[in-house]
Amino acid sequence: MSETTSGGPPARRPVVTRGLEGLCALMLAVMVVLLFTQVVGRYVFEDPPDWTEELARAVFIYLTFVGGALAIVRNAHLRIESLHERLSPRAKAALDIVIVLIGIAFLVTTLYYSIGLLGRLSHQPMTSVPISKAFVFAAVPIGCAVMLVYELLRLRNCVRVLGERRAGHPGH
Repeated sequence: MSETTSGGPPARRPVVTRGLEGLCALMLAVMVVLLFTQVVGRYVFEDPPDWTEELARAVFIYLTFVGGALAIVRNAHLRIESLHERLSPRAKAALDIVIVLIGIAFLVTTLYYSIGLLGRLSHQPMTSVPISKAFVFAAVPIGCAVMLVYELLRLRNCVRVLGERRAGHPGH
């Protein structure tokens, strides 16, 4: 699932991943415009529109969870490499599987409980825009579901690498 091959050009990304990248870029641009509007309203007109801050916060929440899925694809989540670097290739593969399984457990738990909260928030509107808070909070289960798909794909790849190492094949 790495974005690049060793020393070569970037790997071709699936259409879903490219779509998520485009969506993140669009959300970032929308957030910049909303915050710019907020700043101009506050400091130039001394009357900032309330809706810009609330919508920027909602876009930021979606950007966080969709961006989390892209971080999984790019293997860009923070981690401490010192232990990983000291292990044999087979032990590295086993550790990678354990780490991915922990991530999957976290995502499944978060997905389960976040879906349960959507019903509670569905009747609560946001303060300055007529949108349900459930729409904003839906970023959590949507993002977790996308991250879960990518983590399951990562698990498949880690198991494949471990299998190759057990069979004595160096893999890639």
